[in-house]
Amino acid sequence: MSVDGANLILQKKPALALLAINREEETYASLISREIGSTFAHTANILGKLESEGLVRFETSGNDNRVKSVGLTSRGKATAVLVEKIVAVMDDTKTDSKRKTIGKKKGKPKKDVKGFAQKLGVINNNIELVKKEELGSKKSISQEDFVRIGQRLGPYRRELRKIIKTGKKVEMKQAAILDKKIDDVLGERERLRGQ
Repeated sequence: MSVDGANLILQKKPALALLAINREEETYASLISREIGSTFAHTANILGKLESEGLVRFETSGNDNRVKSVGLTSRGKATAVLVEKIVAVMDDTKTDSKRKTIGKKKGKPKKDVKGFAQKLGVINNNIELVKKEELGSKKSISQEDFVRIGQRLGPYRRELRKIIKTGKKVEMKQAAILDKKIDDVLGERERLRGQ
């Protein structure tokens, strides 16, 4: 990795992006941008730089060549592990400077339940926001509105479907509830377009 690459991953947003991709294994730029609190354009720029350093890869998703998932390369996974270790050391230092370094725990790490609940909360809030902003008290919607609603909900639907497909039973159930909520919004969208 070049000096520029090291400088890149030591910045807050690129490091957060790297950790978000590592946590999700495969995700989308739009979801990463929401998770790291950045604009889509800035996130795309960060991901491009991470790709040029050989840390991330893009793959087309399904039949739609415009939608690309983002994953880590083996080099990116190794880098993400190092960034996590740096964060753990820094957090440890912030909480208690006298605390000694504790050895690595054996076994598989537990999934971040709080992070998962927070993620579902963000998705739920965004579904509600789209419903309020796009449908609100409208009596009908244009074709442009119809398409925009689908584009806004698409990343959330893909993320929820991924959870439903690969998650644990409890996670699958929670994701299915939100997926049904998206179905309801899309049904309302369809109804308003027909009027």
